[in-house]
This record gives sequence, C-alpha cells and structure tokens, in this order.
Amino acid sequence: MGSSIRAIFFDFDGVLVDSEPVHYECWAEVLAGYAMPLEWDFYNQNFIGSSDRDMIQVLCERFGRSYDAGFFRQCYGEKTKLYEQRARGRLAVPEELVLFILTSFKTFDLGVVSSSSRCEVEPHLAGRGIRRAITALVCREDVERCKPDPEPYLRALDIVNAQADGRGIAAAECLVVEDSEPGAEAGQRAGMRVLRVPGPVGVLGMLEAELRRG
Repeated sequence: MGSSIRAIFFDFDGVLVDSEPVHYECWAEVLAGYAMPLEWDFYNQNFIGSSDRDMIQVLCERFGRSYDAGFFRQCYGEKTKLYEQRARGRLAVPEELVLFILTSFKTFDLGVVSSSSRCEVEPHLAGRGIRRAITALVCREDVERCKPDPEPYLRALDIVNAQADGRGIAAAECLVVEDSEPGAEAGQRAGMRVLRVPGPVGVLGMLEAELRRG
C-alpha cells in the first residue's frame, strides 16, 4: 500500500470487538451487589480505555468506600466469570478484520494491546484463527502501568523488535488503532501514529485509507 508504517497495534475492546456494552453489563451487575450503582453514561465518559483498577478506585471514592487490593480482586474475579460466560456467544472479530489480519501479517508486524486481562482477549483471537498472526499481545498483566501511560505500546514495540531479526522498527513507524481517549493518548505518548476509530464497524476502511496516506 506504499505506507511508511511497519507495525500496526490494535486495541481490542471497541476496535476488534464491540465488547464495551458487555463489560459494562457485567461490572454493573457485580457492583450493584456492593451498593455501588454504575450508570452507562458515567462508565462511557470516564472508564472506557482505562484500567479496571483505576475504575474501582474512582467508584470507591465516589461512594465513600475504602479501597484495598483485596476488594478489587474480589470484584474483578466476579466480573471476569460473568464476562467469560456472556462474551463467548456474543462477541466476534468482524470477518473483514480477520481477513485483513490474515493477509497482512507478512507485510506488517501486528499487535493487540489491551487494558483487559489475557483471559478476556486471547480466546477471541484464537477462536477466529488470528492469534498466530499476532506478533505482540500485551494485556493488563503484562505491564505495571495501563493506558493512558505509554508502557503498553512501548512493550508491544519491544516484543516486535525482539523478533524482527535486526530490522529495528521505530515508534514513528507504528500505527496505533484506538477508539478511546486514554488509548489514543498512550499511543501518542509512545511516539506512535494514532488512528482514532468509532468502533469495529468501519475500522477496515479507515485503516486502509490511513495506510494509503503513507
């Protein structure tokens, strides 16, 4: 496509799958049991693209509850079980993005960089047959600081370069595909080019147009 881009890093939630409504549904159900109601508008405006730990800290402060790591682990464990049950039959990477990944991984080094845990991401990639085409998979447990910190994207670049046979890729040669403000900020702070998309629908057209621009 005549592009100067050598690596493409996709966010997962909201880019490869429309998973945010499912995440919200599960979190709202869990937190209701702790008298911490979570409205969609508040979740959408404040927490999409942020880490779950940051979200729980904010909500504890909002509802006058003391935060501790044990409470977070308890909530997160309950939410993860619900999400695994509900996401299995409701979420799938769109076919057009599957085809792009499977036909492009020899041209570009590809990565998926998510603030979700690996158990919430990797099964969907494997289920669509595209895990093998992803050089770098970076999830919340792989980094100390989640988006908007640049660490997740810099970690993905390190993984790609470790397998690049001396073809060192610079941050400026990486394209980050993101739907959220924290994710876009993380890509920008990492020194990478950022393509902001509204969701999985239409990602391919916007991506191809960006690559044609070189």
